[in-house]
Amino acid sequence: MDYLYDYGIDTFDIAEIKENISDETYSDLLFFKKFVIENLNYLKEFGVTNYSKVFVKYPEIFLRDTESFKNVFSKFDKDDLIQKVAKNAAVFKKMVDFVDNN
Repeated sequence: MDYLYDYGIDTFDIAEIKENISDETYSDLLFFKKFVIENLNYLKEFGVTNYSKVFVKYPEIFLRDTESFKNVFSKFDKDDLIQKVAKNAAVFKKMVDFVDNN
């Protein structure tokens, strides 16, 4: 998972991720590196400044195909989303769950 270093995710963050996910999810993070990178780049370019914290807390979300990932953002006001996620990374997970269930 060395590719994550380019996104401000350090060895301590990677250790935390490994500790909190299943072996299958860990394997997927390695295998679907392309999706993870595309989604990290999208979140960063979108303007979410704490994207690395969001990833460490919810890495499984970044395994979505890029269109599905972008779809979450199309449902909310950009500035409001950026502001809320900056205050609390858990808001991102709630937004994803909302879009998935509606």
